[in-house]
Amino acid sequence: MPFAAKGHFLRQPLSALETRFERKPDLKHPRPPLWLMLAAVFISLPLLLPFLYLIFRSYEVGLERSIELLWRPRMAELLLNTLYLMVGVTAVAVTVGTVCAFLLERCRFWGKPFFQTTVALPLCIPAFVSCFTWISLTFRMEGLFGTIAILSLSYAPLAYLPVAAALKRLDRSLQEVSLSLGKSPVQTFWFAVFPQLKPAIGSSILLIALHMLVEFGAVAILNYQTFTTAIFQEYDMSFDNNTAALLSAVLMLICFIVVGGEMLFRGKAKLFHSGKGVIRPYPVKTLTGWQQAAAVLFLTALFAVSIGVPVGTLAYWLVEGNSKNSLDSLSDFAEAFGNSLMMSSLGALLTVAAALPLVWCAVRYRSRFTLWLDRLPFLLHAVPGLVIALSLIYFTINYAYPLYQTFAVIIAAYFILYLPVAQTALRSPIELLPENMEKVGQSLGRGNIYIFRTLVVPAMLPGITAAFALVFLNLMKELTATLLLTPNDIKTLSTAVWSYTSDAQYAAAAPYAAMLILFSGIPVFLLKKYAFQ
Repeated sequence: MPFAAKGHFLRQPLSALETRFERKPDLKHPRPPLWLMLAAVFISLPLLLPFLYLIFRSYEVGLERSIELLWRPRMAELLLNTLYLMVGVTAVAVTVGTVCAFLLERCRFWGKPFFQTTVALPLCIPAFVSCFTWISLTFRMEGLFGTIAILSLSYAPLAYLPVAAALKRLDRSLQEVSLSLGKSPVQTFWFAVFPQLKPAIGSSILLIALHMLVEFGAVAILNYQTFTTAIFQEYDMSFDNNTAALLSAVLMLICFIVVGGEMLFRGKAKLFHSGKGVIRPYPVKTLTGWQQAAAVLFLTALFAVSIGVPVGTLAYWLVEGNSKNSLDSLSDFAEAFGNSLMMSSLGALLTVAAALPLVWCAVRYRSRFTLWLDRLPFLLHAVPGLVIALSLIYFTINYAYPLYQTFAVIIAAYFILYLPVAQTALRSPIELLPENMEKVGQSLGRGNIYIFRTLVVPAMLPGITAAFALVFLNLMKELTATLLLTPNDIKTLSTAVWSYTSDAQYAAAAPYAAMLILFSGIPVFLLKKYAFQ
């Protein structure tokens, strides 16, 4: 580069050096093999069923009847309840998680290692299990404010983990430049630090808001009416599929609006470091005496209400609540555990096997078509499990009745629900593989299928194992789709907790809930140790 060009580059403003905008992907890649493209298309076809279901049901109901069903006071009540819950839980959880992230990453105080270990533990307790422990103590937790309080504690780690990871990677150069230009600490935070945290905060808002829109078990146990509980009641109790379908359409529309809002909040600009060298971390501030006391008191109270109360209550029902006598037999527990283990294993196996061709096409043979095939499952990630379950019920009853209420339908629902989780876990390992791996195999005269089977899959084995573990352990505690699609005589760990809790049989639910917590602790450990470092 000529000296004049270099001087011009150095004279550019800081924003020009620190900010770049997303570029369109390079679409000049070789075409994928025919078998791989056919496999990706075949895998993507079942993902269209929820959209087709809503279109078919809306057409069958008709415009006038749809307006009549939607234009009711009950609909406005459900909409407000759902929005109140989403906004309340998202605001509280993101605030609590962000405060914890700043305390544990920017401050030094007594007991910090303990709180760094325990702050993500609420994720080990499924939300509906935490709600059942609270409701067994007092019925005052029912309603909006109790629901917001419990769910905020359960989902605050989803904000803490990404914000803490972002704080670890921040360079203080921008802050120093801002202060040297005479900006106040408040201005420096909002214009130099906060823009770098927007992707982490935005992803937290999106994740928690979508969880609140599709949450069923927790709000049902706390007797708080939302779209999800209304959809379940209309289908399971009133057998009104028309209203259930319309409610599902409204809920899906809200989910897409939330996704669009998060994209606007995050914006298109991305920050990067234009210079060379090692990122200089922020200094850790030692808190004063009263500041340490306040921090320790806050984190201790958070630990007590989010972990101490649920675990303590569960222990009480296990020891003092005659749980052993409440169980019909040990065989019932073993059957529920076996069903959960079998369905989760098959669902995880199918999901990972389906995700591998999709991600491989998107990474190695990038085009507009392969990118859209790769993104389609992520669009469905915002679709409630109830909607996916209803769509499978509709199509199996009308077009494949022998499959109705079979394990095959449940596995298909798991595949649609958790395909994005497997894709996310597989993407990084695939991107790290050498690009010339296939060329080496082709130079030896081997076919594409043989190369994929003998070279790609063995090289991807650690990533495949991690994806299988994450999907499997998520499926172990899945409730909504399992509740609608399983026959009444088939019980899993999650459905057993929900059914016993609905009948106020808290002692009987305790062993199933304890097993769920035990299995949920493993992905939380992996998440904390590897994903957000």
